[in-house]
Amino acid sequence: MTTDVTKRRKESAVGNLGVIETGLPTNRHSIQTVTSEFREGRCILEKCEVISRTVSFCGATNKVDVKVKNKVLLHPLRVDLPAGSITAVLGGAGSGTSTLLKFLAGQMDKNVTYDGKVNLPGSKSYFAQETHLHRFYTPRTYIKHYQRLMGGSGSPGGCCKLLRGKPSNNAPSSVGGNRKLRRSGSAINDDEGIERLLDALRIDVDRRDTIVGDMFKKGLNPGEQRRLDLGLTVSLRAPDTLFCESPDLGLDSETSLNVMEFLKGYVAKDSNRRVIVTLDRPSLFVWNLVDNVILLSKGRVVYEGPRFDMESFFAYHGKPTPKRFSPLEHYIACVSNFRSDNNAVNWESALKQWQEKVDEDEGDYLADDIEICFPSAIPEVLLISANNETTVPSWGKSWLKFLALLQRSILDALKNPGILGLRILMYTPFTLFLGLLFYNLQDDESYESVNSRAALLFYSSSFYIFMVVAVLPFLAKERLICRKEVLNGCYHPITHHFAVSVGSIPNVVILSFIITLILVGMVKLHNPVQFFLILLLALWNAESYAILLSTCVTNYILGIIILAGIFGLAMPLEGFMLVPSIFPSYLRWLYLVPFHTYVFRSFMYNEFAGTSFGELVLKSYEIEGTNIKQDMVVLLCYSLVIHCVSVAVLLFSSRGRTKKQKDP
Repeated sequence: MTTDVTKRRKESAVGNLGVIETGLPTNRHSIQTVTSEFREGRCILEKCEVISRTVSFCGATNKVDVKVKNKVLLHPLRVDLPAGSITAVLGGAGSGTSTLLKFLAGQMDKNVTYDGKVNLPGSKSYFAQETHLHRFYTPRTYIKHYQRLMGGSGSPGGCCKLLRGKPSNNAPSSVGGNRKLRRSGSAINDDEGIERLLDALRIDVDRRDTIVGDMFKKGLNPGEQRRLDLGLTVSLRAPDTLFCESPDLGLDSETSLNVMEFLKGYVAKDSNRRVIVTLDRPSLFVWNLVDNVILLSKGRVVYEGPRFDMESFFAYHGKPTPKRFSPLEHYIACVSNFRSDNNAVNWESALKQWQEKVDEDEGDYLADDIEICFPSAIPEVLLISANNETTVPSWGKSWLKFLALLQRSILDALKNPGILGLRILMYTPFTLFLGLLFYNLQDDESYESVNSRAALLFYSSSFYIFMVVAVLPFLAKERLICRKEVLNGCYHPITHHFAVSVGSIPNVVILSFIITLILVGMVKLHNPVQFFLILLLALWNAESYAILLSTCVTNYILGIIILAGIFGLAMPLEGFMLVPSIFPSYLRWLYLVPFHTYVFRSFMYNEFAGTSFGELVLKSYEIEGTNIKQDMVVLLCYSLVIHCVSVAVLLFSSRGRTKKQKDP
């Protein structure tokens, strides 16, 4: 029977495209007879649960009742992930597909407690559900940037591994058609290599010089962005195991098919590669490219094995796919019956029963009338051998990555209007308005003059700092891109932090220069160079705070609220509204906490010091003993402390999850 079914599948090919074969054993028994208990590609999970707390208030007793409950996300399971294949993790909403994928990738949420082990050797990469790309790159320039980011063509496992090499012995004969594989050539940063990768990603030639785009300027469509992101993720390390979280989410059927064809071409080139995906209602064309299936229902494995065996499994238990029905939708509907609480348990038991039956009969329970093989043109994703070694020392690699990230950060500031352009447009009118309002302020000893200049300096030390919150949305987006690249082993997050921090220096220099030029010129403030340096350090500290918040929170709206609260709380503490002696004795120490204090008193000393009347003004604010150089050193050290805290946060967050998988 097995021979007849295999022959029929091959005869159903159309043209010279061929049929997509799974590369897997044709019956369940051949999978079960492997002797190793924890062989390569096996995943064993003992428990996976999250602690949920329910808070209720009892009005009769005026007591708050807190109930702690462990919610099971995944029940104990054991699944196999065959090499040289695409494994799809499927299930309805709340079935645990995303949780299982995160467990396999070692990316479980920190509040989840789990115990298990995964034997997936080699390098790994994670293709996230959301697409995060820089707006100003085109597909061609983005690939070149990743080549520089990986430290040149000699970096093993990097971008240069793509687009040369030869196929494995297990690759399907239909892959690549009649074209010959290129066995030698230059790295991916040459024009030919870039074009071959973009061909494999199905990005049209006339779209390869189009920017990614964002809300400010339209660029690539979502499908093109998704395919480009996938190509960059694969080309980053050419991983042995690639995890893809809903690569078809939000895409039309044709784009979803292009994505899956790229994955099929990638995994077909090496029998040791694995692609593990979660899919959201794939079309029959996409479904035809899947080799192995793990079907979940309410955290339980209700089917696990080759895709070609699924129909025989459901038919064996009296649930064959009706004619003109989508097989996958029928399978999910069977195991996700919400009207039956024990439906998932029953199907889990049915799977064990069916496995035992196959072992006993050594049969092939494949269905003869349900599979229709849709031929598909698989792109030629070519790879070079992985034995290239680099002579660049580790510190040299980090330095090259830092330079590449620094260049990207500066380009982002220049080409992204929200980082610098809009801030210039926002700061300049406000500063011009202040200049007109306080135009040619008289430098006399009247109360009005002193009060006006002090108010202007307070506004300068508060408002310009406060408006740094506008950069948080763009820092949050940059952090998401960083997390994606760090997750895929591109660089250490501290390298990215230093690059972004140094890259923000030109921004604050430009803004400080514009503000100083307008205010000093129109209001006639004293010592413009010193005013510029003080304002530069003030904005640099505010920028450092924003970078710190972007590392701590993922939601930029929450970050804006927190940062605005911090800056707003610092305003009454800097010595303009209340002098330090009027502070309550138990709160007087707060005067020295915010960096705003050192900015305001340095501004005041810079403006009023040097005359006897000015000394009286400084004495009235209790800042007559201010040393500007010392305060500037304090501001510099303050920013360094903020960056040290950011580094500590990054190191803490990169330590891992609550409990990692055990190595085999």
